[in-house]
Amino acid sequence: MTRTSRAGDSDSRISSRRRTPSDQPRSGRRLVAFQALSVAMAFLLTACAAGIDEMHPPSAEQPLQNLVQRHHICGAAIGFLKSGKLARTEMLAGCPGAAPPSAHSVFQVASLSKPVFAYAVLKLVAAGKLDLDAPVLSYLPDGYVHIPQPWDPASAGERVDAPGLHKVTVRMALNHTSGLPNAASGKLEFESEPGTRWDYSGEGYILLQRAAEAVTGWPLDQLMAKLVFEPLRMTDSSYIGRADAQTMPPDGRALPFTRPVAAYSLSTSLQDYTTFVAAVLADKPMLDTITRTPVTVDAKLGLSWGLGWGLERGSDGPNLWHWGNNPGYRAFVMASVKTGDGVVLLSNSENGLALAEAATQQALPGRHGVFSSYLIREGAAHVSCKLVAVCF
Repeated sequence: MTRTSRAGDSDSRISSRRRTPSDQPRSGRRLVAFQALSVAMAFLLTACAAGIDEMHPPSAEQPLQNLVQRHHICGAAIGFLKSGKLARTEMLAGCPGAAPPSAHSVFQVASLSKPVFAYAVLKLVAAGKLDLDAPVLSYLPDGYVHIPQPWDPASAGERVDAPGLHKVTVRMALNHTSGLPNAASGKLEFESEPGTRWDYSGEGYILLQRAAEAVTGWPLDQLMAKLVFEPLRMTDSSYIGRADAQTMPPDGRALPFTRPVAAYSLSTSLQDYTTFVAAVLADKPMLDTITRTPVTVDAKLGLSWGLGWGLERGSDGPNLWHWGNNPGYRAFVMASVKTGDGVVLLSNSENGLALAEAATQQALPGRHGVFSSYLIREGAAHVSCKLVAVCF
């Protein structure tokens, strides 16, 4: 395990011993400390500007077991796809006394819920029940009721009368150009004009969830079972929280999800999610629909967004990708549209994305712009752990 120093350790040691000639006056120590901090900050800022990956090129040989221990990841299940089929798995435990998960261990996968819901929506589009370019409100004749905490049965809804809502189409909700925020704990208000720019939005998916429920007459959990889970035999999956989901020791801060939420409440297993990814890769008409009209996210990094999936420009065509971030869980998926090679990572730790790059290198070797994007970075802790091995 990597040790982290406690604030004040060095100061208490200095103050408890006799002063020596090498000790500097307080002002001198402050100057040295300031200079050291400045150098460290300059180093970190340079690393961020240049791209951490350029300083430490990823290695396909980096042992994943070492990483789970270094980052205190208690449980991680990783599946590697080859030519569109699950080829092998790695089941890892990085905490004392923790048992490795199995292929059927259940994890919350957070925003990896979105591609699965998008798959169901595109099935409804193919069946003529939804139109990609129709306003979502056209399927909600009674209007839209926004629930600030949609997973909480006690959270009361409020009817939305925002003037831009009638402009949001099914396509805009799927590709994050709806103009709605990612999450609104109070009144739902637009952050940009619908259809004008990419801005990640969970609220757009929840709006679309209501339309899908309306046109089918099924609540989300039943809709997903009928359109996705049962046809693909995904027996470990549910958009309502499961008591057997792998929680994060020691505090198990996972949200309970007694209400299904299309944007982030999916609980599933490695077996099920790799089955889902394989189904997407095998469905060429759907792949064409997903990737045909991408919206630019970061041209420099080769990142755009399709219908339900992030798209990364790869050496042999686009890679589908997504990441997930819920309290107590992290998840990641990437797969090549052309080759069918890919990786699925599920973890019961908020440090779980520390495995994503090394695991991706084993499935899809080479540079990946996504790992230089702010979307998947997790702040200063990520920088310090990767550069100077101080992990939190």
